[in-house]
Amino acid sequence: MKVTYKYDKKEDIWCITNKGKISHNSPHPTKVYELMVNKIGENPEEKEVSKFIDEYLEENNYNVELLAKTFEKEFVEIADKYHKIAEQVFGVTLKNDVVGYLTVNNRCPYSIQENLFFVSVSVDSANRIAMHELWHFYTWYRFPNDVLKIDPVVYNDIKESLSVLLNIECKELYGEGVEDKGYPRHEELRKRIVTVWNKTKDIQKVWDDALNFIDKL
Repeated sequence: MKVTYKYDKKEDIWCITNKGKISHNSPHPTKVYELMVNKIGENPEEKEVSKFIDEYLEENNYNVELLAKTFEKEFVEIADKYHKIAEQVFGVTLKNDVVGYLTVNNRCPYSIQENLFFVSVSVDSANRIAMHELWHFYTWYRFPNDVLKIDPVVYNDIKESLSVLLNIECKELYGEGVEDKGYPRHEELRKRIVTVWNKTKDIQKVWDDALNFIDKL
């Protein structure tokens, strides 16, 4: 599979208006969303958001076309190693190509159904975001919740916590001083996942233990 980076104004508008204020994992608005609200108010019209985005990109000297090419080139350099690692961990492959859409937003959602994820124009490393988001894709194809029917909140907690394994298996690809930090409320579960993974190297056992661990909380 291939990851292609693009910039699409409509996607950017959707991202900041729908995911800027809150998300499943954070009740707080992003910095760029707050900046937008301060300038044009809550619930702005699409044309107002579009104008805000244009001004934000210009004021911060973000060339989205150049960034898209740069991000794509950088991921190509690690793609084979990353996918090999992920396939060994999860025992599945990703067959569909995925699009990484650039956004001014600081929060980067994804959609497995639409084969896309978002990456902020402000990040130092798009590879870190790509590896994190694609890890969620691998998680879904190994443990599809439309089949498992696990409570969505529980599924989200485990899915997000499993990204801690990137710090073990993809440490070399992340680079010096870079790590997947996760959310504070997942700290204990992430520690548990690391412990079980280091003992078993079996993602099924890690998953089952995480479910059991959450059930006892």
